[in-house]
Amino acid sequence: MSKIIKDPIHDYIKLNDLGLKLVDTHQLQRLRRVRQLGFSYLVYPGANHTRFEHSLGVYHLATEVCENLGLSQKVKKELQAAALLHDIGHGPFSHTSEEIISNAGGKTHEDFALDKIKDSNLNNILKEEDIDVSSVLKLIKGEKKFGKIISGELDVDRMDYLVRDAHYTGVAYGTIDYGRLINEIKIIDGEPILEEGGLQAAESLLVSRFLMEPTVYFHHTSRIAETMASAAIEKSLEKGLFTTRDFRRMFDHQVLLKMRTQEGFIGNIAERLLDRKLYKVAFKRNISSLDQDFIDKLARDQEMRNNLEKEISNEVGVEKEDRVLIDVPPNPRIDELKTNILIDGAVKRLDEVSNIVSILNDSRRDYWEIGVYSPKYKLGKAKDIVEKKLGS
Repeated sequence: MSKIIKDPIHDYIKLNDLGLKLVDTHQLQRLRRVRQLGFSYLVYPGANHTRFEHSLGVYHLATEVCENLGLSQKVKKELQAAALLHDIGHGPFSHTSEEIISNAGGKTHEDFALDKIKDSNLNNILKEEDIDVSSVLKLIKGEKKFGKIISGELDVDRMDYLVRDAHYTGVAYGTIDYGRLINEIKIIDGEPILEEGGLQAAESLLVSRFLMEPTVYFHHTSRIAETMASAAIEKSLEKGLFTTRDFRRMFDHQVLLKMRTQEGFIGNIAERLLDRKLYKVAFKRNISSLDQDFIDKLARDQEMRNNLEKEISNEVGVEKEDRVLIDVPPNPRIDELKTNILIDGAVKRLDEVSNIVSILNDSRRDYWEIGVYSPKYKLGKAKDIVEKKLGS
């Protein structure tokens, strides 16, 4: 049995019997209610696409890779299962809450996905299809012979999300020739390698990724909303409003509505996010211009960050249901630099053969900025105080 699904990115996606069984599970259906881009819809109204759609797209591209490489039916089914299931461990708001959940003692979304597969109806479905469950788990983590097709430097995951995110946000930077990339993938010594004919397509993908960072993934309004949500989720976990395990099983709107029932900071932040009454930028500076040791500690140490937020909030004099928040984004990485490409019979890294890629690598920190956000009614005072503490 098979079914054809109409998709705005890949046109028609054909689900085989395995795909249909997995898609109809509650684990996959929950992803219909988890937005792919967290709070980006507050900036780009069209960015309401979900992890569910993305998972279908990854399945489609993984199938194309399998057919292009002529892989066995056994390997093909394992890769298709991994493609559909790779995101089931994501909690609400996608990556927004990952650090908070990890610091609270929760598992990473990859590990939670593995638990879901091992201890649920998904395990039974895979066994019925004669699929090695342990192989699927390893493929999701980028291990095994073909793991990098799902989770590697130039995988089908990012091929789909770059095009899909650009489509739904409406930005003009996500056009990549994933068809060419897929056709240029070959297996050499057990590893997926890009042949020389895929060089320009790979460069195009990296340029798209680089331009999507400031315009979509790290847009200042999205960062403000994500920082506000993270702070409220952290407080909710401390208060016992939900556990890390409960949270992983919830979906976006469900979390906001549950937090809105609370008094004080948690309820206020949820209300602000629902009504788009966001904090304003009190301070923004490229991290390279600041004390690197201090910023590194601030990024790693959540308790240090919380204490500094409380100190600034007290000096600014915000109401008890508000707080001045500090946002230190993760150090930008370009994993695609490590992509192996076959040039003149020798396997080399992409950044060794492409001047464009080398320039992008040198420029990757241009948009790496620390942000401090304050409620509007205390913005002026917050700007003065934060500038004295962080700007000098």
